Amino acid sequence: MFVDDAASTTSGGGWAVDVTQVQAFAEAVADVRRQLDFITGEVADLATPAYAPMLGTSPVGQELAEKFTDRLGSEKGLRGQLNIAVAHMEEFVLAAEHTANTYLQTDVDNASTLKYT
Repeated sequence: MFVDDAASTTSGGGWAVDVTQVQAFAEAVADVRRQLDFITGEVADLATPAYAPMLGTSPVGQELAEKFTDRLGSEKGLRGQLNIAVAHMEEFVLAAEHTANTYLQTDVDNASTLKYT
């Protein structure tokens, strides 16, 4: 959090980190992780027969069904685009998890070096 207060402990304001904000951030990232895992499962389901269109047994119906299936469940279709988006979100979440964990561990390590007498 940026503190724009000349009376603060830093000279003329600056960045101050509140541990509760970092913990809230870590919890938000964990929630995003759960949602991302759910979305990944939903995207994987797009290629299952449950999403196959039922357009009859005529040649035209079969061709349309194949076209819909390809557009929805193939790697070149919607599922492929969703997989790319999920992969980018996965990278972001991993970086955010690492950042939050690193800060919390650094905070614990630094606090353990302080001794009150």
